[in-house]
Amino acid sequence: MKPDPVRRRLLGLLALGLLAGILSVAAAEKTPGQSYFDAARYVEYVAGDLPIVLTAPHGGRLKPDAIPNRTKGVTDMDANTQELARAVLDALRARTGRHAHLVASHLHRSKLDPNREIEEAAQGDPIAQRAWRDFHAAIEGALAAAVARHGFAFLIDLHGHAHPIARLEIGYALDAKQLNRDDKSFDASGVMQLGTLRDLHARLGGSAAALLRGPGSLGDLFEARGLRATPSLKEPQPGEHPFFSGGYIVRRHAAAPDTPKVDGLQIECPRPGVRDTPENRARFAKITAEVLAVFLKANYGFDLDPKK
Repeated sequence: MKPDPVRRRLLGLLALGLLAGILSVAAAEKTPGQSYFDAARYVEYVAGDLPIVLTAPHGGRLKPDAIPNRTKGVTDMDANTQELARAVLDALRARTGRHAHLVASHLHRSKLDPNREIEEAAQGDPIAQRAWRDFHAAIEGALAAAVARHGFAFLIDLHGHAHPIARLEIGYALDAKQLNRDDKSFDASGVMQLGTLRDLHARLGGSAAALLRGPGSLGDLFEARGLRATPSLKEPQPGEHPFFSGGYIVRRHAAAPDTPKVDGLQIECPRPGVRDTPENRARFAKITAEVLAVFLKANYGFDLDPKK
């Protein structure tokens, strides 16, 4: 006897759910430093034992014929961003002896854009839709594992830009118009509730503007180590220049109200001096590990460095 239509649909949904959950189930039990892939090897999850989760959605190079090219939206890759993410993994490993989590898409952006909602990301193709679901399931699994182990998770979504100013653009899911206010106006506006450090600010209190661009902010820590950044103490506002504020990944997984204990940011990296050579990627990675060590200790009480 053939199953009725309702039963067939339920079985199909169950199969899809199991496939999308391949990379997220029992993430806490996976071996730190080991890579895990979806069935098609389009999505890679490197398991970690630190509270840091890195994502690299636009650094993939695979262009399988089975997935049609996207016809809407940006289709260029962010060159060397997957390599940049792996350099950060290596720097954190060298500094701490432990592993950050990494979720990377191996599909070229012309085939899938995981940093968009599924409609624009996959444009109706079922294979691309499956990869999109696997990518986000892997992020959810990594964040859940970090929270279970450490009580919090810190998400860093790595991208590349080609804007005229070669500076790090630190995206807290707050746009230039919101950031271009003075500190008093920014604090009074309450827009921090929309940002990716909303949970951290709710716990710490104080000035939201200071947390984003004051002394000890992430931008300030990068600036102090020779990497120009905005928002920061030196460049508190993006001004009228192009600025990426943070896309779908950080808005879904860090800024949304239903993501407690998860904070994060998007970092848009210029190519010159950061992404262009292995040496510059290694330098950025080492600086990022230093910045995270200071920021996590000051704001979460988490010691990134091994005990002496």
